[in-house]
Amino acid sequence: MSDLRALAAAYALDAVDASERAALDALHAQDAEFRREVEAFREVGALMAYAAPTVAAPSALRDRILGEARSVRSITSAPTARATPAARSRWVTVAPWLAAAACAAFAVFAYNGMQQARDAMVALSGELTQVRTELQEKDRTITAFMGPEVHVVSLAEGSNKPTARVFWNHTRNVFIVTAFNIPRAPDGKTYQLWAISKALKAPVSMGTFNTDEEGRATIIVPVGTDVNAIDVVELCAMTLEPAGGSPGPTETPRLVGSWRHTD
Repeated sequence: MSDLRALAAAYALDAVDASERAALDALHAQDAEFRREVEAFREVGALMAYAAPTVAAPSALRDRILGEARSVRSITSAPTARATPAARSRWVTVAPWLAAAACAAFAVFAYNGMQQARDAMVALSGELTQVRTELQEKDRTITAFMGPEVHVVSLAEGSNKPTARVFWNHTRNVFIVTAFNIPRAPDGKTYQLWAISKALKAPVSMGTFNTDEEGRATIIVPVGTDVNAIDVVELCAMTLEPAGGSPGPTETPRLVGSWRHTD
């Protein structure tokens, strides 16, 4: 179904294959949201027809048409009532050819304009899909912050201000990692979080993450079964590990914090 939705722009332009049309017609008849997308693309396509730039015919085609036309009769001249029978006969012979040439030139203009409109519609469809995905991800992240079973840990180095926070939503079984002012991990490296408890012999991995070029991150990490098996987690720590993570910390934690309830 999602693959068919991606063809909304092409369907609006009547540019789908015969093998796809039956399924798209059925989706259009049954799905109100898909119908709205198709109508929106058709409206944009109609507007873009007016906005499309003028496309010149290929110079070789134009020169050939004009050259052959001039060799028969001047384009600006036309038969009159006084024309001789031979001239009228010659005009009758040439007129269909000129009409065909004009249709060919118009077809070139129309095809180029339609191709530009279709390319723009496909690009617009991709942008809309990307925006929809980003909004869904943001809604998912915001929802994960809320709820009665959410704990948070602020990670800092010594007495410095926190540079990362981890929210643990026990209901949704996810971690939400927010980081700021943490340099992006170098190539071949990643940041890894660890659950630390007195009941454990060694820290348990909570997952890996990295920051962007500005040292920021906001990601959702699933809670693993190893972490869920711990009755009480007192601390959370962060280390820099090889890409893919390590079975155990390979350095002294760079950031450490204590878990607390968000309320």
